[in-house]
Amino acid sequence: MRSLKNLVVVITGAGQGIGAAIAQHMSAEGAIVVLAGRTEKKLNKVAESLKIREDRFLIVTADVTIRSRMKKIITSTIKKFRRIDIFINNAGVGIHKPLVETTEREFNIIFNTNLKAVYYSFLELIPILRKAGGGQIINISSLAGRMGVAGLAAYSSSKAALNVFSEAVAGEVRNENIKICVLSPASTDTRFMSNLSGKSKSPSKAAQKLTVDEVAEAVVFLARQNKNAWTSMADIRPLSVKK
Repeated sequence: MRSLKNLVVVITGAGQGIGAAIAQHMSAEGAIVVLAGRTEKKLNKVAESLKIREDRFLIVTADVTIRSRMKKIITSTIKKFRRIDIFINNAGVGIHKPLVETTEREFNIIFNTNLKAVYYSFLELIPILRKAGGGQIINISSLAGRMGVAGLAAYSSSKAALNVFSEAVAGEVRNENIKICVLSPASTDTRFMSNLSGKSKSPSKAAQKLTVDEVAEAVVFLARQNKNAWTSMADIRPLSVKK
């Protein structure tokens, strides 16, 4: 396994939830972290919790659904740290409601955040990684992208599209030392999933959730793999609890 010490790791959606946990775990591994998100206050709070020197992190406020803002994340990182080793597309959004009640605006928000933002990252980042001799992109998907989930039609579809999109582009760059990985967690204890569980009639749902730290640990595991052992697609599920 490779060391993550001093590798430059960019994390979108880093202001809370899984993104903040990834930042904590990557920092603990000795990585230099770039925290990207829409809310500066949240990013500052995460940065303070890392307790690292200012030359070990960067905060970039940006809406990843806008290509020029995605480019800002990448160019700001390279300006300060001269390179990007690992880019984690973690920013995501979901809305729980029947499809016929989902507005076109909500549908677009979901697909723009969960899929189009990744497209923008590929467009801006792949030429840079080619020039640098390689790198890794990790896209955070969901097990909901493996099946149609009632009440999550738009979300599930966006994650399914992300899976296929990532796999296709991974095949295009696999011989250029650029690895594109997809991690699909099961239900995770985030604000979105907590709201979703509140609408569920099953009392066992909470016990089946992953923690954000468990997801972050899986991301670190993918990042630490030697290049010839990297996994393109990986699922993470909670262990069954024996009664």
